[in-house]
Order: sequence, then C-alpha cells, then structure tokens
Amino acid sequence: MNDVVPTEPSHLTDLLDRIQRMTRGLQYAHGLNPAQWDTLRYVARVNSYSRTPGALAQFLGTTKGTASQTINALETKGLLTRCADPDDKRVRRIVLTAAGEALLARDPLHCLELAARKLTPEVAGAMAAGLGQLTRDLQERCGGSDIGICPQCGHFDGATNEGGARCALKQANVPAVDASKLCVNFRPGSRAGDA
Repeated sequence: MNDVVPTEPSHLTDLLDRIQRMTRGLQYAHGLNPAQWDTLRYVARVNSYSRTPGALAQFLGTTKGTASQTINALETKGLLTRCADPDDKRVRRIVLTAAGEALLARDPLHCLELAARKLTPEVAGAMAAGLGQLTRDLQERCGGSDIGICPQCGHFDGATNEGGARCALKQANVPAVDASKLCVNFRPGSRAGDA
C-alpha cells in the first residue's frame, strides 16, 4: 500500500501547530516554563555579543521587561547569572551557571532531537531546506531577525590566525569559541561589494 502524504499548506500548518503544542507542553518540566527553557537554550548556543537582555528579548520576540523577568526568575533558581562585560562595564552579560548547564543536559526537547535522528538523511535535508525557507518567508512577512554563525554572515570579514573571525559590524575579532556560536547581529549573505 502506497502512503500518500498530503502536501496542502493547511496540512503542513496543522502538523507544525501540533508539533509546537506538543513541544510546548513538554517544557513545563523541572520547575521551568517554556520561556525559561528557551532562555537557557539561547544562552548556551549564542556568542558573548548576543548574551544580553536586549538580544534575548529580540530573539524571543518579546519586550526587554519580559526578558528581564525571565532572567530574574532563572537567576533566583541559580541557573543564570549576570556579569559585567570586561570591555564595557555598562553591559551586563548573561551566563549559564553550572546548575544551568546540568539542567540543560535534561532538556525536555531532547526527545524531539531523538525523533529527528530517526529521519533518513534525504527527509531530514528536505525538511531542513523547507523549514529554513518557511522561516525566512515568515521573517519577511511578520518581522523578526535571523540568527547564524560568523562564516555565513554578511558582517564576516575573514578568519583570524587564532581560528576566530573578524566582525565588520563590531570592528572586532571574535574568538574561535564565539565564531561557531549563533549571533543576533547575523545578517544573511555576503558582505556588500563581495559579489
């Protein structure tokens, strides 16, 4: 029997909505809510430039006040801390504590990753391409910013000898540990004039 998968946009929308509702429900775990889990994941995956309350608010699509409330709750739980930036004492960076890192090892969304690993490479590749296009289209229609890594960014101004990257936006070298992490200053495409 040949299984025919419906390809109507409404069917895809229903599937995406169902996955979103299931994964959201999973995130009421270990005394946290979905926004708190999103914040822990965000801090673990982004570079140091992106670990500010304002950048978190931008990524989550919320106000700075709401992002600060989430950060405060996670600080109270001992999962995050804020510290002064060594180069600019006015800037406060968000950092995971050891307890926050340990809790992320028990992230309830690991089950989604395990399910994704069962996909064939062809299906996973097609889904990644399709979901990437869907994300870009939604950003164009609804707003929001992209997020990515240095070598794929329009601000990328070459690699450094230490394995990092030169950021044309910040006019600074990005250490290797940060160059492979996500950045909220990411701009898709090549730098102007490179084409």
